[in-house]
Amino acid sequence: MRNETKGSGNASLERRLVELAWTDPAFAALLRKDPRQALASIGVEVSPGVTIDVRQQRRDTLYFVIPPLAAPPEDAEKVINQMDLWQSGDLFCWIMPQALKLELLRMRQSFRKNNP
Repeated sequence: MRNETKGSGNASLERRLVELAWTDPAFAALLRKDPRQALASIGVEVSPGVTIDVRQQRRDTLYFVIPPLAAPPEDAEKVINQMDLWQSGDLFCWIMPQALKLELLRMRQSFRKNNP
C-alpha cells in the first residue's frame, strides 16, 4: 500500500480518504476490511468505542441513513435534540449526534497534525 499522505498539503481528511480509495487498491481494500487500521495508516486517531462504517457509493444506488432512535425509545416522540434535524423546503438531512460530531472534529485534527 502506498502512503502518499505526506505532502498532501491542506487536503481534508475526507478528500484524502477519497483520493486514496480511488488511486490505491491496497488502501481501498484495507478501508473496506478494517477502516480503523486504514485510518491509522494515514495518521488518524479513532477513539475506542467508535465504530467506523465506510461505504463506497455506487452510481446506481440511492442511500438512506436512518438516525438512531431516541434513548430511551419511549422518548422518541418528544426528544428531538438527540439529533440535529434540519429541513428547508425539499432539503432534509440528519446530522450526527453531538458526541460523534466531536469525534469527527478530533479525527480531522489528528489527520492535520500528522500530515503537515
